[in-house]
Amino acid sequence: MKNVRVFFEKDGACKYISHLDTNRVMLRAVGKSRLDIWHTEGFHQHAYITFALPLSLGFASTCESMDFRLLDDDADLSEIPAQLNACLPDGIRIYRCSEAVGKPADIDSADYEMRIVPMNDDEISSKELSDKLNDFLNQPEIIVEKKTKKGMKNIDLKSYLLACELSGGDDVMMKLRLPAGATLNINPSLFVGALSDYCGVELHADITRTGIYTKEGAPFE
Repeated sequence: MKNVRVFFEKDGACKYISHLDTNRVMLRAVGKSRLDIWHTEGFHQHAYITFALPLSLGFASTCESMDFRLLDDDADLSEIPAQLNACLPDGIRIYRCSEAVGKPADIDSADYEMRIVPMNDDEISSKELSDKLNDFLNQPEIIVEKKTKKGMKNIDLKSYLLACELSGGDDVMMKLRLPAGATLNINPSLFVGALSDYCGVELHADITRTGIYTKEGAPFE
């Protein structure tokens, strides 16, 4: 058997498909494509697939991945994206397939791109929001409440900003790198919520995950 990893994009209406439903979509696509993959044993046998880092509902992504075991060691992996894409809805597209290299446990951080806008256009201009964002980031600390297994906990969000870059233009755009993985996961929605409280207006962010990295800072492959 060969451990295979496919990389895919999730966008458009499909970003509102939950992780559980994404799993169902992929299982159906694998079945329709007739890929010869390993199935679980036992009374309820089914195709066994896993995802490295489940994506939050409402987020788009250019770097999702799914693993399965291919029974045919001689299969041409370059043909698998087309086979699966023919069975997938618009908004989910496989763009690469290769043998799995790293393990999901190696994941340590993720990159996000965010377009931040006010829920009501007349509440704050892009220029004012951009100025507020700069002031927000220049604070010595950014305290937010984070839900943990032991309940709500106050954390300094600024200490978890591994990288932060603002983009100019008519829209307020920024790129963030935050901890992500089984040990620690910081959702960028925490940042948007804290910024909204700081500005005193309700904000919305279009969020796209653009990269997933290992503890060594290398792209997850």
